[in-house]
This record gives sequence, C-alpha cells and structure tokens, in this order.
Amino acid sequence: MGAPGDAAPGTTVRSPDVPACRSSLDGHVVDAISHDVIPGATVRVDDHVVAETDAEGRFVLTARCDRTVDLQVDRADYQVAHRTVDLAAVTSIELALEPFDQEVIEVRAKAPDPTDMRSTTAISGDKLERTRGRAFSEALTEVPGVSQLGSGTGMAKPMIRGQYGRRLLILVDGIRHRAQEWGLDHAPEIDPFIADKLTVVRGASGVRYGPDAIGGAILADPPDLLDAPGYAGEAHLVGMINGHGGALASRLQWASRDIPGLAVQLLGTYKRLASASTPDYPLDNTGSLTWNLGATVGYRKRGDYKVSYLHYEAELGVCTCLRHGTVAEFYAQLARDRPIGVDTYRADFTIERPSQAITHDLALARAQWNVGELGTITGSYGFQYDHRREYDIVRQAVSGPQFNFRLMTNELDLAFEHRPLHLTDHLHLRGSSGVIGMAQAQRYSGLPLVPDYTAWGAGVYAIERVVGHDGELEAGVRYDVLARRADLERINFLRLVRSGQLAMDACDMSASDPVGCASTFHTLSASLGGLRRLTDAWTVKLDLSTASRPPNPDEQYINGSSPTFPVLGLGKPDLRPETTYSATTTTSYHGTRVVAEASAYANLIDNYIYFAPARDAAGAPIFDVLIRGTFPRFVTRAVDSVFYGGDGGVTVTPVPALELGAQLSVVRARTRQGEYLVFVPADRVRGSATYHPPAVLGFVSSFVSLTGEYVAKQHRFDLAADFAAPPNAYFLLGTELGTETQVGAQTLKVALQGTNLLNTRYRNYTSLVRYFADQPGWQVMLRVSLHLSSTSPRNRPR
Repeated sequence: MGAPGDAAPGTTVRSPDVPACRSSLDGHVVDAISHDVIPGATVRVDDHVVAETDAEGRFVLTARCDRTVDLQVDRADYQVAHRTVDLAAVTSIELALEPFDQEVIEVRAKAPDPTDMRSTTAISGDKLERTRGRAFSEALTEVPGVSQLGSGTGMAKPMIRGQYGRRLLILVDGIRHRAQEWGLDHAPEIDPFIADKLTVVRGASGVRYGPDAIGGAILADPPDLLDAPGYAGEAHLVGMINGHGGALASRLQWASRDIPGLAVQLLGTYKRLASASTPDYPLDNTGSLTWNLGATVGYRKRGDYKVSYLHYEAELGVCTCLRHGTVAEFYAQLARDRPIGVDTYRADFTIERPSQAITHDLALARAQWNVGELGTITGSYGFQYDHRREYDIVRQAVSGPQFNFRLMTNELDLAFEHRPLHLTDHLHLRGSSGVIGMAQAQRYSGLPLVPDYTAWGAGVYAIERVVGHDGELEAGVRYDVLARRADLERINFLRLVRSGQLAMDACDMSASDPVGCASTFHTLSASLGGLRRLTDAWTVKLDLSTASRPPNPDEQYINGSSPTFPVLGLGKPDLRPETTYSATTTTSYHGTRVVAEASAYANLIDNYIYFAPARDAAGAPIFDVLIRGTFPRFVTRAVDSVFYGGDGGVTVTPVPALELGAQLSVVRARTRQGEYLVFVPADRVRGSATYHPPAVLGFVSSFVSLTGEYVAKQHRFDLAADFAAPPNAYFLLGTELGTETQVGAQTLKVALQGTNLLNTRYRNYTSLVRYFADQPGWQVMLRVSLHLSSTSPRNRPR
C-alpha cells in the first residue's frame, strides 16, 4: 500500500492496472455535517493511493474506463468513505465524510478561506521573513500594483492602484486601524512584525471590509496561538548600513499542559535608525525610534476566546529640506539638484524639530461560538487610542507640541457564518452576515488645523456564495450610516462663512463657541463576483463592485499646515460621499513550472474627493505666506474621475533550483474632463532571478537572488498642479543571499540583502521630498533569525 504522500494534492493520477483512456473522474470531498471542504484527504482505488485532495477538497482520477472500481477516501479525523463507481457512467462525484466523535479527536485543520473574487496577494512564510526590518508600507511594495506615497525616509503610506490613505482599509487582526490620516505621508502606526501574514486585496472591497475600501484593503493577521502544549518562538536581529542602525524583534508562544486550551503569546520590537543618506548628502533630521509591545491570551473550550493588546510608539524626524521661507526660495529649490543649506546636514541619531511623536494602543476581545447546525457566531470588540504630537520649529523657551491630536475609537462587530447549505451534489451555498457599531471622538489642541469631532456609525451586511464544482458566484450588499458633529471655533466658522464655503445657518449657533456642525451620511456598497475554473490550472475571476465613503472631518474642515503636512490645506464643508463603480477581471494560472496572474480594472468615481494645489485665475499655483514659512495652498474639491490599468506577475521554474519572476504595474487616472490627477504612480516593472543551491555541510534552503526594478517617468501630469516636471526614470538593482541551519533542535537563518547597489540618484514621483532632495542611496542589511519550538513539527498554530 502506498503512502498518502505518494501523490501531490489535487494531482491528476492514472488508475493502477488500467489501460489509458481519454476521460477522467472529478471528485469533491466534503464534511458530511458542515459541508466544509476537506483538504488533505487520501484517495485510494482498489487499495492503491492515487491522489490527495487539494485545498478545495478536489481530486482528479484519470484513465477512466468502462469498469467498476472501489473508491476509498479518508483522513485521520474522519471515518473512511467507500463508494463503488461505474467509471463508464459517472464523470464526477461528491463524497461526504463522517467526522469522528469530537470528544475523541479534535479537528484542528481549518477549512481554507473562500477565494476572493478580487485580485489578492498574501505575503507569508519565507517571503514575509525577507521583509523583516522594513517599514510596513515598504514591505507591501513586493506586491504588484502596490507603491508608496510619502517622504521615502520611513514616513510613507501604502498606495494600491493609485489609491491611498482614506480609500484603503487596514485591518489588524480583523479590527480596522483607526488613526490620523490627513497627512499626505502619515505612516500607519503598525509594526509589520506583529503579522504572520500580510494580505493585499486590490479593488473595491466595501461589502466585506467597510465603506471606505474604495481602493482595496490590507490585512495584517497575527500568527495563530499554539494548539498543543509546549512553546515556540522566534527572534530577529537586523542591522543596516544606510542609517547605521538596526532592529530587534522577538515573539514567544506558549500553550499550557495543565490547563488544556490555554495559550499565550508575547512580542516586542525595538528599532533605531539615524538619518538616511542619498548618494551625495544626508537627509537631515530623518532619524527614527520605534518600539512595540504586545500580548495575547487565548482559551479554547466550547468556544474560542481571545484577548490581546498592542502598544506602538514612534519618534520620527521630519526632513529639514521640506521648509522654505519665500515663494522665490521654493522655486529656486526646484531648479537645484541639492537642498539649500545641505552643507549643514548630518547623518546622526539626533531627532530635532520639526518632528512627530506617535502612540497607538489597540485592545481587542474576541469570542467565537458554534451554534449547532446553524453555524458560527463571532463577536469582536476593539478599543483604539491614537495620540499624535507634532513639534514645529519655535522659540527655545517653548517645549511642548504645536499640534496635539487624540483619537479614541470603540468598535463592536458581530458576525454570523451559516453552515454551508447542500443544494446538490456539486452545489453549496455559503454565506455570512453581520452588524457593526462604532463610536469615535477626536480632541485637538494647538495651532489652527482641524476641529474636534464626535462620530457614531453603524452598518449591516450580508454575503452569499454559491460554490459549484467548476465555478463560484458571490453577491453581497452593505449599508452604513455615519453621524458626525464637528466643533469649530467661532472664528474659523465665520471664516468659512465669509469665503462662501458654509451658510450661516448650516451649523448650530446656539452655543457661542464652539459652533457645532452636524453631518449625516448614508452609504451603500454592493458586489457581484464570479469565478470559473477552466482547467486544473486556469482560473478566471470577474468582480463588479460599488462602494461609497463619506468625507473625513479634515477633508471638510482642515485649515492650516503642520510639520508633516508642508502645505496650507483648506477643506470643503459641503462634500458628499464619493462613490466608485469598479470592474475587475483576473486570470491566473497555477502550473507545475509556471505560476502567473494578470488583472485589468476600471474604476469610475463620482464626487472623487481630490486634494490638490490651488490655482489663481491665470492657472498659476497659489502660495500663502505665514509666520512659519511659505506654503503652497492645497484645496479639497469634488471631481468625477476614472482610474484604470493593470498589474500582474509571473514566476517560472525552468529547473527545480532556479526561479525567475517578473511583475508589471500600470495605473492611469484623470478627471472626466481629461485633467491628469497628481500623485498617480508611474509605470513600473520588476524582475528577479533566484538560485537555490543544494544543501551542503548542514546548510539548507540556501538561495541567491538578483532583482531589478525599472520605474518609468510619469508623462501624464499637469505642470501647474505638480509645480515641477516629474523626475526621470530610474533603475534599482538589488541582491540577497541567505541560508539556514540547525543549532541543536532550533533553526538559525542568516541573510544579507542589498538594495540600490548602483547607488543611483533618483527621485520618486509619489514622494513629497522629490521637490527638494533625492531618495536614499545604497543599503546593505544583515538579518539573523532564530526559530524555537519545543515540539516541532507537531506543534502547529491553531
């Protein structure tokens, strides 16, 4: 008798002792009670192992002939299922396995998540480990269609298909990340080390994740807690040359032997970097200090319970190059290839004004219960406290921040996932529904910028999916309501009235100061998606979605500038929700030696909330001269726009030891009137080659990789809106080599990584620094990782 490992999951295998035939038998294996698919089940014909079910519970048996065979399917936690099949009469079957008594054997294998109808990429395992030491947004740029908007010195936010900030939802362990988002380069207050998997969903995802997911969603999922007694852990030490600093991160997991079901996880990180340097000069005052602590306690008995807490703290310098005194000085800087005053710039650890300090806390409680034949109920409560302080250049006697933001958010989520409904042998109905509630308050003190506000929100959604043998169809709908009251200082309210942005009776004048301005927004999201498996390797997906998001308070009422916001921003109080109508098609191929995916998309956005430079009657940019300097004026307005493009990647393994990869990302964006939008990323192409040498002297999983990225010049721009022509195209060369070995019973991994090895001078179109300075030069990073486990490989996360 063969072993289950003799056949790869989902492999097409010829029946033993049967002459070649032209047809095949398609099989689908499910749980007899829940109708969940069963991956990893062994398939036998006449006591010979012929296949193993794949992640979707499917297998294919080739060499169909006019004969009857005895088919047996089993897995360790299920009873053996027998079926006598007439191969001459049957082309597809479904087998339902009866689970053993759960009191005897605990089923630990989780059913795979439903395939997302949008283009989705996950970074986990070795790929995620190779990003350790990078910032959150930088780690995501490995995904096609993802770039960054920011300064290029650690302060950046991810951009998906030209959408960023408020149009992307970031979920940490299923809870939406809530923080200040009005800054063009405010980085998410997330340490990427907390995640065991980063998932990027490209495309409107409002039904599943929330009304603001116009451009997509980013999921940062922590590792599962241990499900067997023992411990596991990992530690990472990273050193960097450019910034001559490094990072230390560790995670420890433990599961109790005395109290079955109890598990604990602790984690901590510390990162300290000096100012980065371009090929010719340092980027003054761009050093950083960040640290993170977290703890999770879980208990599983007649349900799954978890509480966790994460604390993030950062102190970040703001490049001195962003300041200018006059309009003439601003334009003079655009013509220079080096910042004004660069001779005084330093590459040290000192963080001086201007700077920012951020604290972010997340407390989470979650419980999950099985409700018999009905399904599963999951309840989550999250509390977040985000405290941002920004320090401007002031007189020496002043020590406190000039801008002080405190944002507090309570969120409650209740979801019900019903048991799959068995419609026919190859047709099931799966679905979920839920309600969400949110209460939020912001308190601000400092120089004029944004108002205090209080907000309440609620939402309800439902998603249903019909799962067939060769295809799936999903439909979903969601409704959200948001009520918000912004408290404007009377002087700012009257300024908006005089400028014509607000009517005198638009807000509550009953209190002398502040003036309360109330807004209520109703939004609807809907999606319809289909998936078709053309063959075992080819899959085609189509998604049609609409999603709406209400304007943020800063988009309505912002009035001022800050160190991380080097423009004078003006809001528009009468903004209405923006709504996107999107269509995305994705084709993927998963073969033995080739894996590829390509997506094309088009988004029509009504009332697109556009933050861009203001112009005078002659079309020239407007500047405002303040005590703190001269700033270009940016205004918020609503325009109808269209975004379209494509992205994808391919990986080819011509021989087992060699892997070749390529990626392409293309974004186009303009208003319905044909005007080009600012901050739209240029076309980019990335290529890679990785060689895996054979094991030698105990060193295994070794690799040597070479990467190259070409970013084209952005030719679709409006010179008046961009102040200066986009920077030239550039090419970045990188390499990495690594290996691992056993130290006792533990695993030690070592890797050396280099980026921008040609020390290329370049500027990034989506970076605010591009007007004044180059991006950082070459970087060399050494990464050492130690993985510990008391019961490896038996102890798996649950």
